Amino acid sequence: MTDIGLELAQLKKRLTAVERQARLSSASLDDAALVVRDSAGGLRAIVGQQGDGTTAVTVVNGGPPPAPSTPTAGPALGGIAAGWDGTFANGAIIPMDWARVEVHASPTADFTPTTATLQATIETAQGGIVYIPATSPQYVRLLARNTSGAASVATDTVGPYTPRPVAGDIGVGEITATLIADGAVTTPKLFANAVTTAKLSAGSVDATALKADAITGKTITGGTINGAEFHSDNGLNSLVDIADGIITTTAANGWQVIIDPSNFVPVVYFLDNTGKEIGAINATGVTGLAGLLLSSGPITDGAVTDYKWATIMKDSSTTVGGVWQTRRLRDSDNAASAGGYIHMDNNTAQFAVYNSATAEQTLLQLENHVAVFDDARVFISPIPGSAAALSVDIPTAGQTGFLLYLRREASAKFTVDKDGNTAALGGITATGSLTGADLVVSGASQGWGRVAFQARSTATTAGSTEAVALTQTGVVLRTGRAYRVQVRGLAQAATAAAGVRVRVRKTNTSGAVWLDTFTVATPAANTNVQYANQQIIVNTTGSTITTDLVMTWVTASGGGNSFLNAGAGFYTAFEVTDIGAATDFSTAQSVT
Repeated sequence: MTDIGLELAQLKKRLTAVERQARLSSASLDDAALVVRDSAGGLRAIVGQQGDGTTAVTVVNGGPPPAPSTPTAGPALGGIAAGWDGTFANGAIIPMDWARVEVHASPTADFTPTTATLQATIETAQGGIVYIPATSPQYVRLLARNTSGAASVATDTVGPYTPRPVAGDIGVGEITATLIADGAVTTPKLFANAVTTAKLSAGSVDATALKADAITGKTITGGTINGAEFHSDNGLNSLVDIADGIITTTAANGWQVIIDPSNFVPVVYFLDNTGKEIGAINATGVTGLAGLLLSSGPITDGAVTDYKWATIMKDSSTTVGGVWQTRRLRDSDNAASAGGYIHMDNNTAQFAVYNSATAEQTLLQLENHVAVFDDARVFISPIPGSAAALSVDIPTAGQTGFLLYLRREASAKFTVDKDGNTAALGGITATGSLTGADLVVSGASQGWGRVAFQARSTATTAGSTEAVALTQTGVVLRTGRAYRVQVRGLAQAATAAAGVRVRVRKTNTSGAVWLDTFTVATPAANTNVQYANQQIIVNTTGSTITTDLVMTWVTASGGGNSFLNAGAGFYTAFEVTDIGAATDFSTAQSVT
């Protein structure tokens, strides 16, 4: 009898075992295929035996994949390079059935990807770069395909990109600077000394291209050296330093010249080997205002230790044509000046001694045709010589003013006019002689003084023939002048009442009589009689008369001899004196 309970227990145990086994663990596809369909019943895959007799897993009828991202491209030697970065348009996720990205290129801008334009594929989802051979400019587009062979929408077109030439395509001179990439030419491709100075443009080699100590003991000619600082040392303490636009040059002996255009006025300093400033040259520091200031110092004078001599040459906003000045002033206060001073401008030249503290100034100012002394006394101490110590010389006609004009408190004291006429408000005291011009007193000429004088103290004898007692040679009588001729002395005759005749003649005893005295009466024989006589003569001939004059005498009547100066200590004399203008003696005797 069958045990129903036992059989049920065994069936349950066997059913549990069956349920625990893998599905199709013992299944197989013998010369057949398993198909996969979607929810709509559409065929999506075939697993197993394929229609062509091959065995595979074939995915079919998949939907189109998303479009790739826009490609990158650029020129390459003999073609162009195109790349995909592995992403999709609008941030789409790569589908599981993605297969590849196709790279299409065409010389036409708006082309449609076809088998004719397909150039390469990128099979990895990480993206990549492909090379496209070409001889003309190319446009590039991408599209994606899935395992079903479905294509995505093509990307936008990029380009065109011109292929770079290959060696066989390059003619002589066709490779220019713009065709060589930065860093493309490296050291192994250059022969030693292949690049010469003429091949380097100005400024092409800068600090980044030079390593430290790269230039040693060489000569740099032309070009520009850029850098924050420059230092040159010849090893003998001769230095040149450039920093922040300031140039400092130091000689082996320690002296320095510093050029500093950044100072409040651009300046060149000169320093001795102790660092003391010896002098400086400054520019004005004002744009468009030309000028230089040359200064030396500081200089010590007593308690002041910062004097300096300064010479300035500059354009001036207040003086047309600019100024040139030299003065001694203080470095701490340029308005404080004491000492000599020179000033030049377009109208004047000034030489002065000036003290700003006391406002004292002794000045010589030269203007056009005028020289002025201010607060000054003039002393002339010339060296001995034939030239005048002080000369006023007007070489041309046209002078109408005074030659000399001396005044005090606006009152003329002494003047000499253009013709030499002299006037003095006060008296004239002369310890010497006044010659060469009229002396006018109260409007009347007093003449030029003595012209000739002769005298003798020895006795001389004459008879009835006229004899010469005195002779004066070279007597000058100027035209337009009046002269007084006078004689005096003692005379006697050997015969009582005989008388003596005294004359002054021109040249000799037979010449023209310029003075004929009356007969000197001699009432007693051999007795001295005093005589004196004079005559006024004028020269109106228009020219100067130069002649000899003689004084003569003769016995007038009664015979016998006559004598002049008969006795020791007695004198006979004649004299000629300039007494003024001929016009003042209109009725005087005229001589020729």
